[in-house]
Amino acid sequence: MRRTDLSGDGFLKHAPWTYWQYSLWLIAGLTLVALLLSNTLYWPVKAVELVVTVVFSLLSSAAMALTMRKMLDTGRRSILGAFSAYAALRFLAAIAVIVGYMLITGARRQQLLPFVILFSVFFVILDALDAVYMVKVQRVLERKP
Repeated sequence: MRRTDLSGDGFLKHAPWTYWQYSLWLIAGLTLVALLLSNTLYWPVKAVELVVTVVFSLLSSAAMALTMRKMLDTGRRSILGAFSAYAALRFLAAIAVIVGYMLITGARRQQLLPFVILFSVFFVILDALDAVYMVKVQRVLERKP
């Protein structure tokens, strides 16, 4: 296992790529857990719900990696403003996806609940990864001369 250098330029140079790798592993793991729950406990999640959730997670993780790359390339000392804007837009996009799914499929109340639970679990776990990673990046930027 490769040890991440938190001393500065080495970490910052590879931070977006490393973030992307971690998010891919998390998304793959969560997808496998959802499929396992669906097949063993007969959790009523549809394939379309899982696909929508995974696609949203992949797109938002790619957007985070690109945002991080862009902010690090500009040479800013603080990227927390950009992260806050990204988090707010991601939250609004998540609401739009849930409402869009509800409008397109016509699912209401109990029919919508498995999708909302699945989507929320992916969202919260990836949001935690985003926050942890941005704190690491910000700490390195603050220590940088």
